[in-house]
Amino acid sequence: MKKILVTTALLSSYLLANSEISTYYTYKDYDNSKTKTEGKTLDYRFLHNFQNSELTINYEDSLTKRENELTKIKMTSLEIEKLSMKYLYHISNDLSIKTSFINIEDNLAPSDNGKIYGLGFIKSINNSNEIKIDTYLSNYDDFNVNQYDLTFVKKFKFNDINFMGQTGIKYIDINGSEYGNYNLKNNYYTSYFLNLNANYNGFIFGLGFMNGDRLFAVLEDGLKVEHHALEQNKTYVVSLGKKFKNIDLISRYIYSNSNELPENRKDVKSQFVSLGLKYKFSL
Repeated sequence: MKKILVTTALLSSYLLANSEISTYYTYKDYDNSKTKTEGKTLDYRFLHNFQNSELTINYEDSLTKRENELTKIKMTSLEIEKLSMKYLYHISNDLSIKTSFINIEDNLAPSDNGKIYGLGFIKSINNSNEIKIDTYLSNYDDFNVNQYDLTFVKKFKFNDINFMGQTGIKYIDINGSEYGNYNLKNNYYTSYFLNLNANYNGFIFGLGFMNGDRLFAVLEDGLKVEHHALEQNKTYVVSLGKKFKNIDLISRYIYSNSNELPENRKDVKSQFVSLGLKYKFSL
């Protein structure tokens, strides 16, 4: 028994010494939606660094309140659970390969039990520039989605401020025409994105913008997916945070404009406010 306890303690110490855990709380508010009013999402994330690789596991638990637009009678709430994983392996100093997986549990949407598989490569051109190529296959009961991402990353420094910029394009190809009782009218979507993050003396600031229609898009490097028939048009992101010795405090605001396709509702506005806490274990 002592050997088991000692071995478990040593293994736990090793894992935690190379790991970080984080949790995020997100409040969601909807305007002009057919049924959605407000909701919340809790994310729990674990990241561990091995010698030449990195493993990330994220669990997402969401609840969204719904009501009849005319009678204001409350409807069944939307309950979603997602488990996602990402594994990154460094083949060499300038080349890495990435795999990812997402499982969806949704009490109302036809995309319940959906599974998303990802594969990607990261090629470093030099210390300041890299190229990322990602492909995702989303497997749902009535249709599949192929997504291809091309991302350019630029790191630079101005005075004492470290910057990282990302720009790229997403191409989405939907194989199938039915989302429950709704017939999907478009099968091809293209959008582009631009992100800029800055770090000064432990303070973090970020701006993000995504333009162009997208549907069933995989986001955040394969850890998130928009699995409802919500055609997104424009998305804006602002983030602020502070790094301490072992703790990061993060806040984020996201504004999106979209169309609810089955409900035939246009100009639906979503506002998400997130607060996050990240703890990094050290020896």
